[in-house]
Order: sequence, then C-alpha cells, then structure tokens
Amino acid sequence: MSPEVLQYCSRAIVRYMNGDIMLFMEYVDKAMELWEKEEKKERLYVEIKELLDFDTKERLLSMKWS
Repeated sequence: MSPEVLQYCSRAIVRYMNGDIMLFMEYVDKAMELWEKEEKKERLYVEIKELLDFDTKERLLSMKWS
C-alpha cells in the first residue's frame, strides 16, 4: 500500500473521530480509488513463463535459434 493511500486512510480516521462523516466518506472513497489503481498496475505484470504450459515451454526451448 502506498504512502498516499495510507495518508487518505489516516485522514479518514481523524475526520470520523471528529464527527465529519461526509469528509470521512470522501477520504475513504479516494483511498479506495488509489488502492484499486495500484492493484491493477500490479496485476499487469505477469511473466510469460507463467502463462505457458509445460509442453509449449519444451517446444520453445527445443527450437533452434539462428
């Protein structure tokens, strides 16, 4: 979790404790939005070897590169 997401979470907690529910919800929504963007970025990075089955890997390794 990024420092920016934690910052919005902390602000939300303080606002909730002060009774400002509207601003609390605003900060929670912003934190969730940023967190979801982070999760999407992390999911985009998948190694190709994880996508290939064993047979395909073997065929690729056995190919002659010239």
